[in-house]
Amino acid sequence: MKRTISAMVGKGSVTHNSRSFTAENVDSERTHLNIDYCNEPIKKVYHEMFDEALKQYNDKQKRKDRKISDYYKHIESGKQEKLFHEIIFQIGNMEDMSATGEHAELARTVLDEYYQGFQERNPYLRVFSAHLHMDEATPHIHIDFIPFTTGSNRGLETRVSLKQALLNMGFKGEGRSDNELNRWILSEKKVLAQIMERHGIEWEQKGTHEEHLSVLDFKKQERSKEVAALEAAKQECQTDLIEMQEQLETAQTAVEAAEQRVQKAELTYQKQSQKLNKLAPIMEGLENLSAQYSQRPEEWVPEAATFETAKSYREKKAMPLIQKLVKVLFALHRKYREVKDERDKYLHFYQDEKKATHHLSQRLKEVEAENSQLYAMKRDFRRVWNYFGAEKMQQVIGFMREQEQTTDRSQKKNRQNSVEL
Repeated sequence: MKRTISAMVGKGSVTHNSRSFTAENVDSERTHLNIDYCNEPIKKVYHEMFDEALKQYNDKQKRKDRKISDYYKHIESGKQEKLFHEIIFQIGNMEDMSATGEHAELARTVLDEYYQGFQERNPYLRVFSAHLHMDEATPHIHIDFIPFTTGSNRGLETRVSLKQALLNMGFKGEGRSDNELNRWILSEKKVLAQIMERHGIEWEQKGTHEEHLSVLDFKKQERSKEVAALEAAKQECQTDLIEMQEQLETAQTAVEAAEQRVQKAELTYQKQSQKLNKLAPIMEGLENLSAQYSQRPEEWVPEAATFETAKSYREKKAMPLIQKLVKVLFALHRKYREVKDERDKYLHFYQDEKKATHHLSQRLKEVEAENSQLYAMKRDFRRVWNYFGAEKMQQVIGFMREQEQTTDRSQKKNRQNSVEL
């Protein structure tokens, strides 16, 4: 027996998956055959996963506008990551593996065995909702999970990230079409194929990923393929946006660090200036006094008393005292110069840091402008894709790629000919 394996990135309708409401393609008489593995409230799971990391992050923030009050809402309102992801797996199709056919129970057994090892295989994908459906056209399983990474140096130490979660599990992409998500899906399909083989089912590989098809979806198969292609293009754009956001946050961190250094340098400079301002008038008077007393000390030294000769008084008492005083004055003067030099050093440091911060601020503005342009390009790309459709757009993209490859080969050949000549 040969059967295909279909895998699709779902929309993540938890209420539909748990049958909180019943769609028109659902046969309620067979709903009791479904398997509900788990259905945890996603907000509760977010608190369990991220509250500790969120507190540590907020405690480090000195600016109130950098603090995050609710991580769930933060991700929900952001554009870089989704709150959660859904993967749907199906064996065969409604013609050869119908939920009402002779092989329905076999499909149920294989999918159930596949799910039992899912969380252990994927430790960085926190499953909070999982359901095996037997009440639609074909048996299939919905798995909803929150991808996360730990030990992050940027943002929260534990944070939401599909790309990093898959990298942590060893799935590294090498291009837009061969990205981390596609490699992970292929790996999971191989796991499912091994389970199928143990139950006498051979994996029929057709080179395409058939989507999960309910009765209603089957009537719109071509449209579903376009949606899947658009979702893949969207995932590629999101990957680019995540990388640019990481660059932007790195630049913001560098600017903040530079601003802190400037503030510290400015504070030190101000303290040194205050010391200098207090010492300046004192040292100016001491300099004048030192110069006055060091030029002709014999003019202001008092004459000897009645019982002591002038020579004895000057040589034994007055002159040693004057010389000692002059040394003290000059020592104070040297200390004043040291304080002044230290102040000047911090002044130069402060000016250099101020220039560096200005440069970083300018670069940050450029990155923000580039980020805005990328968002605009993403929206325009989505509009064009929706207007022309997935099939037409893929034809155009394929044609353009062939032209680029032809041009590259021609240029490479010309360079080789030039080297030979």
